Amino acid sequence: MSKMTDCVAIEQFTFAGNATFTISSRKTDAHFTYKVSKAKDKDTLWFVALLTGPDNDSDYTYLGVVRDRFGGRAFQLTKKSRFSEDVACVKAFQFFMKKIMENTELPECLEFRHEGHCGKCGRTLTVPESIDRGIGPECWSKMGGM
Repeated sequence: MSKMTDCVAIEQFTFAGNATFTISSRKTDAHFTYKVSKAKDKDTLWFVALLTGPDNDSDYTYLGVVRDRFGGRAFQLTKKSRFSEDVACVKAFQFFMKKIMENTELPECLEFRHEGHCGKCGRTLTVPESIDRGIGPECWSKMGGM
């Protein structure tokens, strides 16, 4: 897993369309792995799922959605969510969203790692610059990166 620290790069990766990442806390030693996928035909909606079983590819449970709101993005639980606001995995994702939306540095206690695949298309990353940003060169150019 590749560690990222820049909030702009983390936000770009998270909302590229097909991101899988782990956030962990040095304070509590807790870690959670999330998938954030863009809704088809909707540029302002992403589905968030949490890894809840041993199969890293298929054992994800729906957590909620992220929507574009008032110049930013906001996470919310929905009726179909299997989790409540007071559960650690929800609190962790809300804290993570707050920090990247504030565009500040992640606190030292919080670590963000992607699993080595492009956050947009899912291909394995091999170019060092792509690994650092979590998005491959072809997808990066399609997203307007230079």
